[in-house]
Amino acid sequence: MSNDFIQQAASTLRAAHRRGSGATELGELAKDTLGPAFGPVSFVAVFRSAFGIPIDILQRALAWQGFNSNINSISDEEFTNLLAKWLTEPESK
Repeated sequence: MSNDFIQQAASTLRAAHRRGSGATELGELAKDTLGPAFGPVSFVAVFRSAFGIPIDILQRALAWQGFNSNINSISDEEFTNLLAKWLTEPESK
């Protein structure tokens, strides 16, 4: 997985955010955009690059039910609240 691939995915997420996509839509978009390359490292890299979200926050976000269906998953609401500080206003990056 190249840095260019991560940067392209980050650009896709930023554009979607500017159009009004929220956390859950961006999470699904990241999963779709990364395709087979989707995983913990690529998710963290893309969201960090796109929105500057700290790694420790993104590590917790990995527990989102949209990525996992296990008993320790966090809900859509928890995922949204966790990322809210960085996704409150669409970025103009």
